[in-house]
Amino acid sequence: MIENHKFTIGATTISIKGGSQNIGLDIPPVYRPFIGSGRSDIALRLHLAKPVPVAETKVFESAPIWSLYRHNGASILRIFEHMPGYGRTLVLTRDAENTDLYFDDPRGHFSTPFYGPTMELLMVHYLAAGRGIIIHGCGIKQNGHGLLFVGESGAGKTTMAGSWSRESGVEILSDDRTIVRKQGDHFVMYGTPWHGEGKFGSPSSAKLDQIFFIKHGNKNLIEDRNDAFSFTQFLKCSFPPLWDAEAMKYTMELFSDLVAAVPCRELSFKPDSSIIGFVDNLL
Repeated sequence: MIENHKFTIGATTISIKGGSQNIGLDIPPVYRPFIGSGRSDIALRLHLAKPVPVAETKVFESAPIWSLYRHNGASILRIFEHMPGYGRTLVLTRDAENTDLYFDDPRGHFSTPFYGPTMELLMVHYLAAGRGIIIHGCGIKQNGHGLLFVGESGAGKTTMAGSWSRESGVEILSDDRTIVRKQGDHFVMYGTPWHGEGKFGSPSSAKLDQIFFIKHGNKNLIEDRNDAFSFTQFLKCSFPPLWDAEAMKYTMELFSDLVAAVPCRELSFKPDSSIIGFVDNLL
């Protein structure tokens, strides 16, 4: 039985309880650095059974991976719904602090909370309740500076992480998904276990000092952009809660505050080590 395993991701501690001998107990290597302790923010209970059927309404679909339903204020996420043996259902309260994860396959095949996007979807919904956002970005901590290189798939996040990883005084928080949360009058970024091709993921954090919207180029070039450009890039390169009007209002305000508080620029870069000196000069 899984009993009180805890993981801290983005200053959020998730406790995992319950289960049976058929539920996967092995903690994947990418999650091991995030093993935590202390008070739980999210209680995740595991069940090797399907949830009791209820009258639910579909409100959002991200085919073919997951769909969101609602019932009496609770959110019901059906993950891999049409893939026999892989299906699971995540049931969350409004604030996402109490959650239940049900596995469809009674034999326990793929019955682990770490398989697929389950844990990430849990965090997306938890953060959307006025707590933060997950951004497609490479987070770099360099001698106390927090640098976030934001981009869609193919923009060069993993390339950027690989170049910086060879430098002293540098820690790669993530090469693909970075959590951003507001603390007082500044923003903090956190690494996550949901890495990209470079497999960089650290439980560390850093005050966010600079944001660059990246793309590949023939030379290293920085361009100032207006707030509207930055706002749009954040929408394109994040996981906004499109299924929830109240959560979207919070997310829009978060992006507005982020653009106002942290310098945001567009960065074209050559895929080699010259980008490091170029950014150092900017700082």
